[in-house]
Amino acid sequence: MKNILANIGVVFLVLLTFSSCSDFLDEVPQGNVGTTRNFYKNKIDIEYALTAAYANLQNGYLYKSSMVLMTDVRSDDLGSFANTGGNAGREYSIKIFTAQSDNQIFRNVWKKSYETIYRCNNVIANIGVVNDDKLELQYEAEARFIRALFYFNIVRFWGDAPLILTPMTPSEVAKCKRDKSTEIYSAIENDLLFASDIKNLPKKFSGKNLGRATSLAAKALLGKVYLQEKKWPEAKAVLGELINIDNAGTHDLLPDIANVFSTAPAQGSSAADFKNYTGWSPQTMNKEILFEVLFNKDIPGEGRDALTYYANQADLNEELKLSNTEKCIYATGDRRADLMRSMKGTNNDNNLLVKYADIQSSLKQYGYHTPILRWSDVLLMYAEACNEVAYDNSAAAPALLALNQVRTRSYAMGAYTTDDLPDQDSFRDAIFLERRLEFPMEMQRWFDLIRSGNAINEMAKININIDNDDLLYPIPNSEVVLRNDPVNFPQNPGY
Repeated sequence: MKNILANIGVVFLVLLTFSSCSDFLDEVPQGNVGTTRNFYKNKIDIEYALTAAYANLQNGYLYKSSMVLMTDVRSDDLGSFANTGGNAGREYSIKIFTAQSDNQIFRNVWKKSYETIYRCNNVIANIGVVNDDKLELQYEAEARFIRALFYFNIVRFWGDAPLILTPMTPSEVAKCKRDKSTEIYSAIENDLLFASDIKNLPKKFSGKNLGRATSLAAKALLGKVYLQEKKWPEAKAVLGELINIDNAGTHDLLPDIANVFSTAPAQGSSAADFKNYTGWSPQTMNKEILFEVLFNKDIPGEGRDALTYYANQADLNEELKLSNTEKCIYATGDRRADLMRSMKGTNNDNNLLVKYADIQSSLKQYGYHTPILRWSDVLLMYAEACNEVAYDNSAAAPALLALNQVRTRSYAMGAYTTDDLPDQDSFRDAIFLERRLEFPMEMQRWFDLIRSGNAINEMAKININIDNDDLLYPIPNSEVVLRNDPVNFPQNPGY
C-alpha cells in the first residue's frame, strides 16, 4: 500500500499541522489528525483540508524550486549550468535533455502534483459537511482551481496521464491508466469554468485571505488553457471578458515592473550588494498579481533559499546577452533588463536576481513570492488570441493596444506601429518575444516554446539539439513498473 501511494503521489491527508505565510494558512488544526476515513465532519475540517492543498504549492518539488527547473532552466533562457554535478547531476541532465525516467526529480514532481490533486479531491468529495451554501461553493471552487492548475502542469509535462477526480483507494490507484490529454483538458476546463463563476468565487480577497484563488484568476488560467489547446476564439472571448467586463479595475499593470516582485527594488544598474539598500519590508500581494504562491521568511519552514539556478550570472548573460549592448535581447532603456542581473545577498555565497531581491531573515530564509498569473500575462495572452483569430495591425486593434501596453510600461520608446507588424507571423513573433522579455524566471518560457511550436529551433540556437520526443518528459519509471501495462500505461516515446 505504501509503495502505491508514494508512486502516484496520492497519500492520506496526515499533514494538516503546518502554518503559512498568508494568514488564511496560519491556523494549526487541533485534532482530527490521521486518515481521512472519519475526518470530514464539519466546515473546520474542510478548511484544514483546503489549507493542506494550498500549502503543497510551497513544496520544494513544486513552486519552491523544481517548477523553475522543469520550465525556465529547461528552456533557452539558460545556456550553461552553474553546478553540473549538483544533486548527482539530475538537474543538469534535465537542462541538457539527457534525463531518463529514473530521474528522481521527475518522480517527485509527479508525486507531489498528484498528492496536491488528492487533497483537492478530498475537499470536493466531502464539501457537503460545510452546511453553508456560500462557503461550500467557495471552497469547492478554490479546490477545483488548484486541481486544474496541477492537471494543466501534468498534461503539459507528460501528455496523457491518470485523470483522478475522486479520492481513490490504493488498489484503485494501482489500476489507473494513462487517460488521453483531451480528457484531461476537458476536466481542466470544467474545473475552471466552475471556479471562474462569480457566484462561486469573489473577484478578490483582502486581509488575511490574500493569496486565495479568485474567479478572475480562474478566468485567466482558463484563457491560458484555451491558448494551449489552440482554441483561439474561446481564448479571445474569455480573456476579453476578463479585461473588458469582469476586471473593473481590480487588476492593472504597476507603473514600474520592479515593484511587482522585489521587497526593495533597485533602480537602474544593480551590481551593488544588498547591504547598500535600506527600507526592507515584507513583500505583499499587489494589483498586478492574480495568483501567486506565498512564502514567509519569518516562519520556520515557510521561507525559501536562494535558488542555485540564479547564482551564476554568466548563465543569463550568455543567452539574454545582458553584458553586450549590441546583442542583448533587451533594448537599451528597457527596465526589465535590470531585473535579470544578480546581486550578492546577505550570505556571500548567495546570489539573487534583482527581480526577486530580498534580504535573509534571522531564520536564514528568503520571502519572495512565486507569481503564477500576472496582469501583463493576461494582456499578452489576449493579444495572442486576437491575432490568431483575425490579424489586425491597425492602431486601434485590441491586440496591438494590449501588446504595447505591456511593452511601453518598461520600455517607453518601444511601442510597435502598424508598419512594424505587417503580417500575422510578424505579430505572433512580436508577442512571443515580448513574453520572453516580460517573464524570464517565472516558469513561462518552456511552455511558451511548446505552444509556439518553436522549441526545437530555439534550443538549437544554444547548441542543444532535440526532437519531438523531447517535448514531453518521461513518465517516472516507478509508475510504469508499478503497472507493468504497456498498453494502458506506456512510457512516452524516446525514453
